[in-house]
Amino acid sequence: MQMSDSWPAMAFEVWEEGEMLRLLLRNKASIDMRVMKDILRSMDLLDPRGARPVLVEQEDLVRMSSEARILLVRACRHGHRPVGFLAHDLPERIQGEFFARFHRPPFPFRVFGFREEAEHWLLGQRAMLVFSLS
Repeated sequence: MQMSDSWPAMAFEVWEEGEMLRLLLRNKASIDMRVMKDILRSMDLLDPRGARPVLVEQEDLVRMSSEARILLVRACRHGHRPVGFLAHDLPERIQGEFFARFHRPPFPFRVFGFREEAEHWLLGQRAMLVFSLS
């Protein structure tokens, strides 16, 4: 089925991949409060206990409203799920490092340039989390 111009493009995708969740913010996505709520709900549906690590990747020109950013920060305050942010270029790296330094998330959070490095770190974080919860 072909989508017409009147259909909104999907702003994100969330899926399970092995022991982790993957979150992809789509090209030119506009993340507003409604979309952020959908992202958080989707992740909770796939992982209700919040114990699986998340690899976040964004395509080009993703914009997030200040309201969505505030909701994300508030939702993250109570989390313990490790998050790896895959930065493909300098602006993305700056964005990820800013989040880590300014918001000081209470969960393990790191910015990576390579997927394999991020996956290795996330699986190690998952093992430590499972060990500490048992």
